Amino acid sequence: MATTQKKKKDQFVIAYLADLDRTDVVISYSLFLADMINKGLILAHISDPRYTTTSTEQAEAKLQALRDRLATQYQQLSISYAALKGDTKELINAMPTLLGAVAIVAQVDAKAGRKSPLAKKSILKNFAECKVAWLVAQQPLADASALDNIAVSIDYSKESKEKMIWASYFARFHRSNLHVLYYDYKDEFIHKKWYSNMIFLHKFLTSVEVTFQPHIMESKSTFGDVNALRYAAAQGYGLLVSVTTKERDAVEYLLGVQEGRTIVNEYNIPILYLNPRDDLYVICD
Repeated sequence: MATTQKKKKDQFVIAYLADLDRTDVVISYSLFLADMINKGLILAHISDPRYTTTSTEQAEAKLQALRDRLATQYQQLSISYAALKGDTKELINAMPTLLGAVAIVAQVDAKAGRKSPLAKKSILKNFAECKVAWLVAQQPLADASALDNIAVSIDYSKESKEKMIWASYFARFHRSNLHVLYYDYKDEFIHKKWYSNMIFLHKFLTSVEVTFQPHIMESKSTFGDVNALRYAAAQGYGLLVSVTTKERDAVEYLLGVQEGRTIVNEYNIPILYLNPRDDLYVICD
């Protein structure tokens, strides 16, 4: 592992480069995210024998060359690198303490083989317990203006509040238009819980001087974020903030979890996921 010296309180965006010959997707979003939230960037590769035969020495050489090239182009960013060896899931879970991670960017490929680290099942498995936000993209970010409009769906679950905080970063630091998607709940009890989340949303966003645009979406799928993704695509939004499934119920066991239906999508919209956990790491402003 080779990284620049960093202070204990420093936080970093991690560019998880699972395939060192295909870096454009991860690098494009990592550069944007690191610049947006004013954090350092660490280029990371994991030499996990399940996925690659690349040694840490080989990975380090490629990472250093990539770092040197990017450092010349993006002098405003602190860019370092880390060549790690071990179990991918364990190392991803350790990145907040190991590398000071506050967010991780990864690539998913719909055509990847099932044993590839870019396959959706691999990504969902390896990030299932991740303690920071993880952004997954299918195509490179060609222009930052693509993220001028982002979406977040708000339902009646308490996990909706986690999504609000990360969605606000795009509005605060990139000046994205924040679009809040929701259902017109008819059940009085569910409507009351949803309304409580909306009150929290309004108070929180007011405190950070962010405005939002509310939109009612139709229920065309069992999964809320599948509907949100469809709505976002129709409106031309560039990103969806989502929370992964906390506990599977009968529907999830039968049909699969909703993140399995959004992580690879026909619209090529990137998803920023948050795992519902009490020890989720947050950004230090």
